Amino acid sequence: TLYNGLRGCLSSSPLVKVAFFAAHSGPYGEIKTEEYTRKKSVKEKKLQTSSVTTLLSLLASKTDNKRWRHQHCEFIKINFDGAYNESQNRSASGILVRDAEGRVLLSCSEIHNDITSAFAAEAIACWKAVQIGVEKGWQSIIFEGDSLAIIKKCNTKGQDLSMVGTYIHDIQQKISGSNNISFQHTPRSANNLAHIIATETLKRKEEIYLEMEVPEYAEEQRRYDWMREPD
Repeated sequence: TLYNGLRGCLSSSPLVKVAFFAAHSGPYGEIKTEEYTRKKSVKEKKLQTSSVTTLLSLLASKTDNKRWRHQHCEFIKINFDGAYNESQNRSASGILVRDAEGRVLLSCSEIHNDITSAFAAEAIACWKAVQIGVEKGWQSIIFEGDSLAIIKKCNTKGQDLSMVGTYIHDIQQKISGSNNISFQHTPRSANNLAHIIATETLKRKEEIYLEMEVPEYAEEQRRYDWMREPD
């Protein structure tokens, strides 16, 4: 009966319901069915577009939150960062040295006075990292920092005439003749250990020099970095 048909229709999917009423409503019902189907198609396309946008956002977020990565070769990686206190014209360099397996070989920091800018603080931190690497006699080194401008200067041949030119020149002199030394830029999220050491040194006014370990305040970040990212 029509009643039983209506009752069964109400328990079906929305599209079945519309089709049922169309069958019992003549041309007007057919028009409503076409309209419903068209709206449903538009809605599904919007949902698909939204899903793609969400996926791209998640991928971008993953890139921004990049972590420190282990090396797949026998290079030593030295991360550096500079912290700056403008009111005191003082900076601190944070240095962290790890082997190809991610084990900490050295963590150290140094305070510098009469520093005029955050840019200079980054250059000094890089210079300090190079000084340590050369003095230790390591042959294959990757220097990694989150200041793109400093990394570019270290990778550029020729004289640097900027305010940090003296440091850049000294860096280039120290690594002259070395074939297995490179400078790489990394996001702050992958340079957190060096950043923590630099900022805490500046805040506490305490320099550190530790072999095979990091200061207690950086231990949690060290454990986080130790966990390998999936390849």
